[in-house]
Amino acid sequence: MSILLTVKNLSLSYGEKVIFHQTDLIIRRGDRIGLIGLNGQGKSLLFRILAGEVSPDQSTPACAIDRSRESFETFLVPQSLNITDFVHLTTENYYLAFYPQLHQLYLEQLEENDPVRQQQLLDQFEQAGGWELQNSYVSYLKRFGLSTDQLNTPIIQLSGGERRKMALSVGLSCQAELVLWDEPTNHLDIETIEQFEEELLNASNTYMIITHDRYLLNFTTHRICHIEHGKIISFAGRYLDYLDYQEEREAERRKNLEKLANRHRRELAWMRQGIKARGTRSKKRVEVFHNIGSEITKLKGSAKQVLDINLLHSGRKSKSLVEIRDGAFSYDGEQMVLSKINLGVKQKDKIALIGGNGVGKTTLINLIQKKMKLTSGKYKSAEQLRVVVFDQSREQLDPNLTPLELIGEGSDMITLGDGSHRHVDSYLGKFLFTSDQVRRPIATLSGGECNRLQLAIFMKQAADLWIFDEPTNDLDIETIELLERELIDYSSAVIIIGHDRAFLDRVCQTSWLINQKEVECFTGGYTQVAPYLEALRLERQLKLSQLAGSDKQVATTDKKSSTKSDQRRPSNRQKLRWAVIEEEIMVAEEELKAAEQLLAAFDFSCMGQAKQSEFNLLTGQKDSCAKQVESLYQEWEELSLWFQ
Repeated sequence: MSILLTVKNLSLSYGEKVIFHQTDLIIRRGDRIGLIGLNGQGKSLLFRILAGEVSPDQSTPACAIDRSRESFETFLVPQSLNITDFVHLTTENYYLAFYPQLHQLYLEQLEENDPVRQQQLLDQFEQAGGWELQNSYVSYLKRFGLSTDQLNTPIIQLSGGERRKMALSVGLSCQAELVLWDEPTNHLDIETIEQFEEELLNASNTYMIITHDRYLLNFTTHRICHIEHGKIISFAGRYLDYLDYQEEREAERRKNLEKLANRHRRELAWMRQGIKARGTRSKKRVEVFHNIGSEITKLKGSAKQVLDINLLHSGRKSKSLVEIRDGAFSYDGEQMVLSKINLGVKQKDKIALIGGNGVGKTTLINLIQKKMKLTSGKYKSAEQLRVVVFDQSREQLDPNLTPLELIGEGSDMITLGDGSHRHVDSYLGKFLFTSDQVRRPIATLSGGECNRLQLAIFMKQAADLWIFDEPTNDLDIETIELLERELIDYSSAVIIIGHDRAFLDRVCQTSWLINQKEVECFTGGYTQVAPYLEALRLERQLKLSQLAGSDKQVATTDKKSSTKSDQRRPSNRQKLRWAVIEEEIMVAEEELKAAEQLLAAFDFSCMGQAKQSEFNLLTGQKDSCAKQVESLYQEWEELSLWFQ
């Protein structure tokens, strides 16, 4: 593959903190790269450097970023969208926030009163690819389940999950040669993540992705770049292959360290024996002794940094913690939220709570904590049950305080939930905070460092039942793996609301799935629930096909799949598109019909500047609808080759 971008001698520091030191990176056309490393090591900063938002330090030799050609474009999909500066945009046209030229044309066209000039602006918008880009962006929004009403909704009114779907649609619809995805799956449900995986694999762009989702990382990348000790280590292979490589590298490091330590002991003994006869000692051998010490220090320093996570428990002996039988909850006795709740939480239980956004997961957690009461059914819990909920709202992180002030609350010592005492500096050191960092305002910490501080706050407490609400959001993979190991061996109960499939698989022995307002229980983690979720998805697709009059096509597909099982079969994405595309065509044709009716009924008898502007806008909308219908029919014809 040809080289797309080369970075040489990259260095970047903030004060005494070295992020990158004379490191290199090569990106080839077609690369699909996973970028990993501890939080605070510079993953997002590297993306901003590649996108031209941050400049590297001036160094000798100088940093050089060479692109394959001048027209090369890099597109950064950030962790959080800029909503504040674009509140005037709706969901349907939010993509303009990423295209300054198109956004400016859009604003000028809205403000322009001269119909001739307005038409010129619309023509420029079309020539710049505005309508085509919007059609692609809106198409992805619909694929991710946003309704027509939501497309016309001001972005300020959307939920966190809906905004993430907007970000996915912006990134997937862009035509840049290199796309940088920064934690794209945060706050998304598992079904949307799996759909995004399919779309990403079908994308033609070169891309780099920062993600803590190890399933997605292993599935969608074939190269790993690891930021470690200021260097970018590149590995050709999938994430699981890289883990094997890391284990081999760590074993080799330990082996070399042991050899050097043995040699160091022998040289130290020789040095001591030579004290009485200093003149007889070789100057060269003394240098060797000191060099060995330096090599040992270097090898120790190259060891992977790890957090010391330790969940505290109350020591409660009773086995049963919470039990709900025949439970139901509704608002005002009318709007049913959950029904047929039959579940129990016992000591040492590790439970995954799975379900799409808005299905009632938070309601169930509130019922378990007794923050809300069942409308009907029986609730029983252990006396003085201690429940701690871990989330990442960061409401406790006062940006003006230092970590030392926040954790210590004015004291040098803290008392932990099990009654033990720790020095604040020592306690924060367990979470990889240096002496300098604990004395800096929280506002200066990186996102990853804030996440570790959030962990430090919650880990002070002891509990009978820990509830983790999306615990892996914004955490680096190393920290997630440490948290996994701690939770697996934890002696109290744990409920995890999450979308990290690998995390749920490794930790949980039981899964609760909220489906159609009922709580269904499964033995095992996500893998045990996945086939059932797939069956539910296929059932929904079948219903959509039936509503769209696709009974015949579905029957034909089944027949062909049974008689021609040796031939190529459609992908999951193609199955999903086939299930909904006829309904999308019907909706698009209705929108086109409505636009044509508005134009047909347009009053040309009193044409002024305002009326001319209105006519130009309606014409543009009608043309956009017509292109959308044509595009959908073309897609339908391509898909029909698989299913008819």
